[in-house]
Parts: sequence; C-alpha cells; structure tokens
Amino acid sequence: MRSRYSAFVKADVAYLLYTRHSSTQSLDNPKLLQQSCQGTRWTGLHIQQCHQGQSNDDQGSVTFSAHYIENDKPGVLTETSRFVKEGEQWYYLDGDHGSSHALPITMPGRNDACWCGSGVKFKRCHG
Repeated sequence: MRSRYSAFVKADVAYLLYTRHSSTQSLDNPKLLQQSCQGTRWTGLHIQQCHQGQSNDDQGSVTFSAHYIENDKPGVLTETSRFVKEGEQWYYLDGDHGSSHALPITMPGRNDACWCGSGVKFKRCHG
C-alpha cells in the first residue's frame, strides 16, 4: 500500500501498472493515470485499518485516507484497497472508494491545527 502511494507521489506509472493484479490491469489507462499523477499533489497517507496481509497470508485489505491538493484545493480520498499475493509479490486488486471530496477552501494559519487531521500545527505538517 505504502509503495503504491509513493508511486502516485512520484508519478511512477510503470510501478503502478506493475503492481496492479493482471486480472484488473486492463482497467488502468496509462495516459490517464499519468495525467492524474501530474495534476495531483499528494500530501499525506493515513492507514486506518489493515486486515490480513501478513507474510503468511495470500490476501489482505487496507483502509486509508490519502490527502491531496488538486487545482489549489486540498482534498481527501478514503478507500479500502484489496491486495492479493502471488509468490512473494503483493498486487493491488481493486478498491472500494468510501469518498473523495474537497476539504474547506480556507487554509489554516501557520499555528493552527493542520487540515489533514494529524493534530500537528499546519506549519509543521503541510505548511
């Protein structure tokens, strides 16, 4: 999960395609994926829950919130992603998108709590 988030941050489309399970890989359009990566600045990942996904498991799921800025507006995507393991490699299968929405447009002051919910001052988190 974290490696795919990092690939989104770095716009590493090749890695995103490689780590997508072959049964659902055709759902990704490389050009659209590249455009999406370039138009979005990812600013934080918060893992909320993991189910299975340990070294002796062959499947698992991760529920997360990913914070981003798109068109100069902060937002958050929540999803429960499903993964399958083949050999020693984990592959993204699909995800249930809980929500994706823009956050309030008013940016906090430097010493206010960050909008992402980390509990840290904005200047130390996303400022």
